[in-house]
Amino acid sequence: MENKLCEKNKIKGLSYAFTDKGIELPVLDITHPLFTESINEDKLKKMLTEIEKKGEKRAESFQKMPAFFKNYLAKRSYIMAGLLLNDTDDAFLSGMSTLMMKLGPGLIGKGRKRFFDRLASKSFGAIVLRMRVRDICHCQAEALIPLLIKSPGKSICFINIAGGTASDSINTLILIQKKDPSLLQNRKIEINVLDVDTFGPGFAGRCVESLKASGARFNDLDVSFRYIPYNWNSTARLTELLAERKEWIEICASEGGLFEYASDEEIIQNLNTIYDNSQDHIIIAGSLLRDIETVDPGIRAAMKITHIKARLLGIDGLNHNLEKTRWRIDSLSEGNPRYVIFSLKKIVK
Repeated sequence: MENKLCEKNKIKGLSYAFTDKGIELPVLDITHPLFTESINEDKLKKMLTEIEKKGEKRAESFQKMPAFFKNYLAKRSYIMAGLLLNDTDDAFLSGMSTLMMKLGPGLIGKGRKRFFDRLASKSFGAIVLRMRVRDICHCQAEALIPLLIKSPGKSICFINIAGGTASDSINTLILIQKKDPSLLQNRKIEINVLDVDTFGPGFAGRCVESLKASGARFNDLDVSFRYIPYNWNSTARLTELLAERKEWIEICASEGGLFEYASDEEIIQNLNTIYDNSQDHIIIAGSLLRDIETVDPGIRAAMKITHIKARLLGIDGLNHNLEKTRWRIDSLSEGNPRYVIFSLKKIVK
């Protein structure tokens, strides 16, 4: 990280961290006014109507764009670099590209170098991603708070599968801290990101360190971060982690990961591994794309543009997988036109 690009106009109330490429970005805080203002659901409805009419034509126009211009955009934008991937069997949206969309135009920062990221973060797809991270954080916080009340002082282990920049784990802690700071005091708190990517988790670790700095949100908390290389085809590392932290309060999450990209067999294998190696109170939270009948038309157009290989699993697809496990749906949030947020509980004998 030799040539650092520091943010000159820092936003009050936010912590900042450097990416592996030396670019200073804010740590996402879903409680910040600039984040909440970036989700205008009335505007989203109007955008959805326009996408229904023009989405396919826009996709065709984008596909015809000269390669040199696509490369130009990709070199100047995290978001465009993530979207303009080669057509591969395992293409997915990277953690850093997703983060920039989650930050939104207000938190990304000013200046010409971030113009294309600000522009892309105003899109329909970016807004629904911000809704997704907002809703999964509230889902996790609501599930964790009763366990924290029952077990004062007990350590907390976040297990974030395909967790990227760990924005949901970090913001779940922020929500709990705002609700009742005492719930996080005098505990060990560990955020584990299990991912094939290293770039997103590298930034996540620096975000946690920044939040622990003097005067920052987590300054008086015992929070640590750990990156664990993980491919969900093989659950050995997941098994080890669950065994190590079996006496802790464990919460597993996968936002934009396992339930959006993995095969049925891989989803079932991971769910069964978690079930077999955890206590009865463990929580699972996740996001999935709606099925082909209920998803917004924009995602179909986007898949043609980007070659992202996400699955339109839907609730029926999730339930089909759950039939081969001992998990049941505990909560559902379906207010997003593209994503469903859910939590799972064990079926206890």
